[in-house]
Amino acid sequence: MADTPTVGSDDPLELKCPCCSTKLVVDRTTGDILHQQRPKKSEVSWDYALQAGKNKQAEAEELFNEGMDREHRADDILEKKFKEALKRADKSDAPPPRIFDLD
Repeated sequence: MADTPTVGSDDPLELKCPCCSTKLVVDRTTGDILHQQRPKKSEVSWDYALQAGKNKQAEAEELFNEGMDREHRADDILEKKFKEALKRADKSDAPPPRIFDLD
C-alpha cells in the first residue's frame, strides 16, 4: 500500500493529457505544473509539405470548378422544371387553388 500515493502525500501527481498526450507533473498542494513533456512530432520534410500544399490547392480548385459548373447548369435545370410544371398545369382540369380559400 506504500507504493500508491495518498491524497495528502507530497509526491507530485503525474498526468497525461487526453488531447495532446503531453505528460504533466503537477504539485499536489499548489496545483502548479512542475514539468511537462510533449510527445515528439514526426519530422516532415519540406518537399512533403510543399506537395501537400499543392494537392490541397488542386483539390480546392477542383471543388470550385464543380461548383461553377453546377451554377451554370442551374438555369437549365430550373427551365426544365418550369416547362414540366407548365405541362402538368395544362393537362390538369382543376383550377388553381385560390389563396383566399386556404384559410
